[in-house]
Amino acid sequence: MKKFLLLILALIMTASMLCACGESGEITETTVADTTTTAAETEAPAPQTIDLVLDGKVVYNVVRDEDADSAAIVVSQARKVLNQIKDLTGATPKLNTDWVKRGQQLDSTTYEILVGVTDHPETRQVMESLSYGEWAIRAIGNKIVIFGFNDTTMSHAVNRFNRILEKGVSEDGKSLQLTADQLDVTEKHDAQMSALPLYEGGVFRSYYKAGNSVDEIIVGETTVEEYREYLKKLEANGFSCYTTHEITGNHFATYTNDKYTVTAGYYDYETSARILIEPLAPAVGLEADNVYTPVTTSQITMLGMEYKNNDGGYTSNGLSVLIRLTDGRFIVVDGGFNRTKHSSELMRHLKEQSADYAKSMKDITIAAWIITHPHGDHDGMLYGRYSDFMGITVERVLANFLSESELTKADNSSTVGGNWNASEGFEYQKVLTAAKALKATVHQIHVGQVFYFADLKMEVLYTIESFGPKVCNALNTTSVVLRMEFGGKTVYLSTGDATGNGMEICTKMYGDYLHSDIVQVCHHGYGTWGNDAAMIKAYQTINAPTVLWPQGLNAYPTYKVLGYNSVLFDVPNYKEVYVSGAEGDSIILPIPYTVGSGITNRAAG
Repeated sequence: MKKFLLLILALIMTASMLCACGESGEITETTVADTTTTAAETEAPAPQTIDLVLDGKVVYNVVRDEDADSAAIVVSQARKVLNQIKDLTGATPKLNTDWVKRGQQLDSTTYEILVGVTDHPETRQVMESLSYGEWAIRAIGNKIVIFGFNDTTMSHAVNRFNRILEKGVSEDGKSLQLTADQLDVTEKHDAQMSALPLYEGGVFRSYYKAGNSVDEIIVGETTVEEYREYLKKLEANGFSCYTTHEITGNHFATYTNDKYTVTAGYYDYETSARILIEPLAPAVGLEADNVYTPVTTSQITMLGMEYKNNDGGYTSNGLSVLIRLTDGRFIVVDGGFNRTKHSSELMRHLKEQSADYAKSMKDITIAAWIITHPHGDHDGMLYGRYSDFMGITVERVLANFLSESELTKADNSSTVGGNWNASEGFEYQKVLTAAKALKATVHQIHVGQVFYFADLKMEVLYTIESFGPKVCNALNTTSVVLRMEFGGKTVYLSTGDATGNGMEICTKMYGDYLHSDIVQVCHHGYGTWGNDAAMIKAYQTINAPTVLWPQGLNAYPTYKVLGYNSVLFDVPNYKEVYVSGAEGDSIILPIPYTVGSGITNRAAG
């Protein structure tokens, strides 16, 4: 039997040798796979392990952006990661930043958890793999990257990471070990942000909530060429160019698709691109659509706001400017307090200044009601007295309001000034209610946009979106700045309550383009919010011969001598100043304006 088995084996071996012959009949080598396996070999290779804490000792510390404001969400998120590790193991990681001394490089050998934007190349590697609406957790070398482009996606990423940490705690609670598999997560969260193509070139600096429904991406160290390439990328992704604009090396464009409006800007002074996306917004007026018939002349009217308090003192601030256009329509800037006297005075001027062509109230049209910022001496009349204007036509309300998330962030910040009142910021809701009642279209205006109203070309020079991502230090810093040019002959700079910080940005962005024939004094001549030097520089650059001062006559002498205001009288072109005065007073400047032609009307005689 044994011999028989050996014979069979020999025959099998011979057959296998014959099967290994090529067409030439020669024997060729073959590789026969070893089909013998063990239980261990049938399983996937053991994943790489990552020790965050080992036997009670911290291995991975937490890192955040050095430039992040203390009130920034990413700072609290970094602490959230740190506290989770501490709570799970009792070991406390350090919370470091990505700062290094000049000339030195970041250490790639240290074990770190990178939260949000950092200067580490591992963060950039993850960022470049995502859309703006995605977040990710990745292990790369010695780093663990937790990243999302905005506050919401960062929150999702950190929450997921902290849940993953819970799965890695050792039985004795002294170690925390994860696998590379656990640290490879990517998810999409935000459809609006995901609609934005990724900007190629430059360095992603920050996300900013530029309005309740407006997201802003800020890219630094970029060029105008890279910005233009991004505009092409928008078109390749289904967006159509609506309009473009350029101001002294700063470039702006508006793009739309069927769902979103993108407002893109290249800021030359900071070599940055700021890209904003929001739900499809009302179209901004094109010059080609500005067809009108002149029926009157243009003029600027500043109304007096000062009134006597119950304690015998005076309230001297407030802003109400009425602009008559050559086609007979009007622009209103703010309006003043929620006072019957203020609304009745504005209505009186609307009627008187349109008497030659408006047969009834319904023939009076406000082309745009501009709210510079939500303070009661500016927006109070609109939100409190809008019923007084129900009989006329208000076509649109223009404003740029701070988002509620940024209001809350500022309210929690130690850097905000002492008279910050977050509830005032929420007055924007009342303004929107008024706009709806008046059946007016609401525009969230953006830097670089241009509106054409009859003979008026109005450019948006500054909104709070240019100040971000810094935490807003005052609602006055949200005040819009507008350049108004009448028929190419007279330039009026409307500043609302812009602070030294806002005006500093304007000066850096536009330089001599700020030069105006007429300037409205910022913030009634009150404080600059800690930036006197910038305000002085701005006024010197504006160099206006005519000054409109929205202030009461009782307070004016006190404020005109302050250093950051007295410079208005020292610029080479200065010729005259008009102070708005008390309720019932008015200043009227005929357009085109020549120095000395202003008309002062004092109610007291």
